[in-house]
Formats: sequence, structure tokens, C-alpha cells
Amino acid sequence: MPMRAATVGTFDGVHRGHMEVIRMLRSEAARRGLSPLIITFDRHPLELIAPQRAPLSILITEEKRSRLMKENMEVMILHFDTSMMTMTARDWIRHMRRNIGVRLLIMGYDNTFGSDGRFLSPADYHAIAETEGMELIIAPAIERCSSSLARKAIARGDMPDATRIIGHPYTLTGTVVEGDRLGRVIGYPTANLDLPEDSRRLLPPYGVYLTRATLTDGRRFAAVTNIGVRPSVTSSKELRIESHLIDFDEDIYGTRLSIELLCQLRTERHFAGLPELKEAIAADKREARHLYPEFDCQLSTNQISTNGNHQL
Repeated sequence: MPMRAATVGTFDGVHRGHMEVIRMLRSEAARRGLSPLIITFDRHPLELIAPQRAPLSILITEEKRSRLMKENMEVMILHFDTSMMTMTARDWIRHMRRNIGVRLLIMGYDNTFGSDGRFLSPADYHAIAETEGMELIIAPAIERCSSSLARKAIARGDMPDATRIIGHPYTLTGTVVEGDRLGRVIGYPTANLDLPEDSRRLLPPYGVYLTRATLTDGRRFAAVTNIGVRPSVTSSKELRIESHLIDFDEDIYGTRLSIELLCQLRTERHFAGLPELKEAIAADKREARHLYPEFDCQLSTNQISTNGNHQL
């Protein structure tokens, strides 16, 4: 069994605070000659402990795994079950040391674990780790950065603030499937995104968003994306995610498409008929062309602006 340095948490969103913990994990593990390990779970613990309080997920499990694997270190995703639910912080530390080989634990500044975790202070965790023969380091705080704050930003449609917290735009990835082709009929063909099945995925409010679309070959395009039930053309209430890629007209059915949500252009609303809908889409497209260069420049240089949220 390798000797490891580890961090443990839900890592929902893999935001800037998480990345600081991972950076510290990599650095401190290398300094001690340990193998770095990220331990996370296949669901938020509250889904089992208190389902009524469990938050919707920013990332589904496979998306989280993919993002964490990009850090080029071992990732262990545990199935959170009733046996884990009853483990105290001491139980967890003892388990990690004896069964996983953890000799150094890196904790986020506001992280807790164990059935008694909500009653423990950082000093308590330090004391438990010391008596179990494990070194513990608590990462520095990243102000105004947490999964809960990211969820709140997404839930109110404030995508620039979500981008600031997470460190990259909130992204939806799925397969392009055939729709009813209404967009092509009115001159604005759309890619209909079929997301992996997960009823607990967090989505922003219904509306039209400026987005950046990335194809499987890496090409990127400005796009206008509608998230909602299309009240102007159907009464089915079926959720659709449809993106019109600007200056793009290719057959991409069956391919993977990633949509980065940059800002909300407007809320979803009912139009009297197709001419009025077509006029609104044209206005959305003009607004997207106007705003996109600013956002694309910020994202390309990794300088996320928080001046104004463009909630039009």
C-alpha cells in the first residue's frame, strides 16, 4: 500500500477553493514523498442523511471525476452509504490511515467530515489526527468562494458570479439529438442537447443565455442557448436545452457538445406567434454578437470580470 497524502470532500463544482486545496495537496505531498489522493463521494452525504436538505448538484459524478482526473493525481470516488453515515471523524481518520495509507490530510478551511463533524473545530480535528498518527494541514480561506455560493449564483441566473466562484463558466455537456427542426424552419437552426440522466442536476432559471459552444474537435463558437419549455411553440412543458451556434451550419447530430453559460440575455417568455419569436431570436443573436468578444477575451486570458452581470 503506497503512503499517501489525501484530501476528502464532496468537491461539487470543483471551484477555486477546491483547487487551492488540491494545489496544496500536490505541493505538500511532493515535499514529503507521498502519493497525492483525492477522496470524494458519488453523492452529497445529505442525500442520505437529510434528503430534504440535500442541494442539487453542480456536477454529476462523472463530470466531477473528469475534472478531478485532469489534476493528474489519484481520485477515489466512494459510494456514500449508511455505514459511512455513522462514521465519526475519528473513525474516518483511522480508516484513512490504516486502510488507505494516508499519512497527511489536507482539509479545506470550512470542510468537515464525520457524523460528529458539525460539532468539531479545526483544533479538534488536529487533536484527533495527532492521536491517530496523522499530520493534518488546513488550507487557507478563499473569500466568497464555496459550492453553496456557486449554487445560489446559478439558481438566480447570475452566470458571471458563478464563473467567478467556480473559476470557469458553468458548463452543460451532452449529446446533440434531433429535435422538431423548428429552428431551421425559422432560420435559426439549433443543436438540441441531451444531458446524462440525473434528476438532481442544478440548472439556471429558464431563459436565453449567451454561451460558448465547444465541439468534439475543439472548435468554439459563440451561441445563443435557450433553457426552458418553449411556451411559444408547445404546451408539453418538456425541458429543452437548445443552442444556436453563430456562424456555424454543420450536421453534428450524435456528437458531444459542451455549452459554457456566460450570462443571461433574457428570461423565457411567451410570444404571440412565430414572427414575433423570430424577431426576438434575431435580437438575442445581435446582443450575443455584441457581448461575446468581451467574455471570450476574459475567458481566454483567465481574467474573469465581476464588474456588472449583464442580466438584460
